[in-house]
Amino acid sequence: MIRLHRTTRLRERADVALVEGEHAHLHRPGEVLVARDDLPKLRRPLAALGGTERETPRGLEERLVRFELDPAVDLSRELRRLRGVERDVPFRLAPNHVLSGVPFVQGGPACFAEAAGEELEFADGDGKGVRVAVIDTGFTPRLHPWLDERTDAPADTLEETDVQPQNGWLDDEAGHGTFIAGVVLQRAPSATIEIAKVLDTEGYGSELDVARAIVEHADAHVINLSLGCYSYDNEPPLAIAEALRQVAPTSVVVAAAGNDSTHRPHWPAAHKRVLGVAAIDDKRRRAGFSNFGWWVDAATRGVDVLSTFLEFDESGHQVSIDGRLPQTFKRWARWSGTSFAAGLVSGAIAAEAGRRAAASKTPVDAAGAWREMERGLGPDRHLVPQAAF
Repeated sequence: MIRLHRTTRLRERADVALVEGEHAHLHRPGEVLVARDDLPKLRRPLAALGGTERETPRGLEERLVRFELDPAVDLSRELRRLRGVERDVPFRLAPNHVLSGVPFVQGGPACFAEAAGEELEFADGDGKGVRVAVIDTGFTPRLHPWLDERTDAPADTLEETDVQPQNGWLDDEAGHGTFIAGVVLQRAPSATIEIAKVLDTEGYGSELDVARAIVEHADAHVINLSLGCYSYDNEPPLAIAEALRQVAPTSVVVAAAGNDSTHRPHWPAAHKRVLGVAAIDDKRRRAGFSNFGWWVDAATRGVDVLSTFLEFDESGHQVSIDGRLPQTFKRWARWSGTSFAAGLVSGAIAAEAGRRAAASKTPVDAAGAWREMERGLGPDRHLVPQAAF
């Protein structure tokens, strides 16, 4: 049911184009990213397609240029033509992909959030001095005092709840960022969470927005990306790859592997600079929804995870929608998906990095902490118990 729901909603959106088929992907209609080094030879053919150069986010503009083309252009066909497939080294241009948190047939966690009656108790612990950037849907304050004390969330990162569409139901991924922040702090309760809002309440955001946030938080010790996309050519999206080049060498970037039960590379998790995380269940088996493959680096529990959430009452509805029954959320929820497995791994790395820095009285080195953890996991790190993290 979630598959049909997400696909139907995508087709109703004017700001997200869904390309189906063997190389299914999402992108911003009519938007193209071009490597600046290749621009001199591409400027004229792009202009012939109605191309207009637009502003590129700071930190990316030296190496990338964004163009808007005539909306009537068949973007996939023209990209193949413009890249020059007969060249030994094709020109570097690609769509401005849309990422979501995290795709389940191009969008959404593996299930909808479920209201939970249980709560978790937080107390000071590991992770002191470690900064974890959560690049997601934003954050909702004044619901969980512990999170408020440990979260740096500017006013423009406030999450919305019922806007796409406004119908009295909680939007599909509203609260996703608040949930991830709580997951990270379960493992590293004294860490500081830096919030960046790049996804809307249905979980969609452009490649450029995600890349900009990575650049802005490039010095965070851990960057959590519980989001991702498939690319039109199965290669790393241009802006994401450029942003990752700017991340500090002592930092770790953690990303969710995706929820489509496929081995197709999912970005940024499949990027060599990123730690791609799959989900397993309580019996150490790959969760049925979890992506897998050579590009996955680790896995932990991603089924029925409990964490901090929103307050929202759907109980006035008498009829279910898209397979959902009305719920009353009271600040806690359970959710399944590789998004949450990634959050647990980010928290575990932050905890280990904090312990190592305190013991050695040296600056935080999250990359070094992960290398030590990785050695302890042994060769079969694709299926490791939650206790390992």
